[in-house]
Amino acid sequence: MINGDDLKAMRLNAGISQKDMAAKLNVDRKTISNYELDVSQIRVGELFSWFYYCKIDTSMVLSQVKTVREKMDRSKTTQSGTERGKE
Repeated sequence: MINGDDLKAMRLNAGISQKDMAAKLNVDRKTISNYELDVSQIRVGELFSWFYYCKIDTSMVLSQVKTVREKMDRSKTTQSGTERGKE
């Protein structure tokens, strides 16, 4: 799980100030501080934007999500076919 220290490290590594990150995410600077201090949780959309601005590659995470979704889709198709056979 990503915590405030991780967010801060990514931001600092990218050379982005709290003020600049706040402007990029369209939030207050205090909100950025709260995320980094673990006072509040960053929303998923903002987290992926954070990754983008810090040049963090999310392809592995997105690939895993796609694999899980495809597995669930295949499972639903198999269950649907099995239920039809019982009729």
